[in-house]
Amino acid sequence: MACLCNGGLFPRLFWTQSTTDLDVPIVAETITPTEVLRLEPITTLSGDEVKLDSMVELSLAVAVLGIGAGVTGITYRLERSTNGGAFTPLASLDIEPLIPILGVTSTTSLFPNLTWVDVPGVGTHIYRIVIETDGGLIAFVTTITAETRALNALVVREA
Repeated sequence: MACLCNGGLFPRLFWTQSTTDLDVPIVAETITPTEVLRLEPITTLSGDEVKLDSMVELSLAVAVLGIGAGVTGITYRLERSTNGGAFTPLASLDIEPLIPILGVTSTTSLFPNLTWVDVPGVGTHIYRIVIETDGGLIAFVTTITAETRALNALVVREA
């Protein structure tokens, strides 16, 4: 969704959000990227800046653990495609929670987020958030669900 402010003058706000649960697959021995949000195409001119804010609530179901463990192998990534090209990473976070000793299966929530300013140049751009899992997670984490999530872009024209 786009909002034109000040009678059609810049800045322009683009946003998308969801509260619908989305499973993030964990495939043994495989790195699996899952798109969890995507903005509509944004057209920019030379010098335009795009301020991006994003967050995802991740729910992790964790198996019984006899010892505390650090979970690795989850990446939160902001990507951009320009003029229909391949998506390229702008920024990423490695999500590495510490899971305490658990006598029963449990669920924990994580809230990764990124704020980024992009100067993409002239063209039409699509921004998205991807959660990538490494198949090695399967030993500790049985499922990952992307719950509440949001991606906002504010396009500011150079004066």
